[in-house]
Amino acid sequence: MVAYSCAKVGVDARTRHIAASRYRGNAIQPGMVTTDNAWAMAESLPLDQILSRTPAPRLGKPEDSGALALFLLSDAVAFMNGQILSYDGGIHAVLNDVGAA
Repeated sequence: MVAYSCAKVGVDARTRHIAASRYRGNAIQPGMVTTDNAWAMAESLPLDQILSRTPAPRLGKPEDSGALALFLLSDAVAFMNGQILSYDGGIHAVLNDVGAA
């Protein structure tokens, strides 16, 4: 988990660097997305607890992230720059810093 967390912080820093360099750069910070890899890890994760704490009534799907990526590439948000968007069904809105509700 340390390497994963460090990689996420690196993406956040790189996104801000791109934006500060006068290029358009935003990032998507997805929550639990139901991919084959996520299902493989599901045995070691308390998915029922994660879902019970998520304000959305379901976990994410790959097409959810794809739709957000298309939106960020559109002219509709041409002025948005340097943002890291949590796309997680609201889980970050209800969890504290240590991950407990």
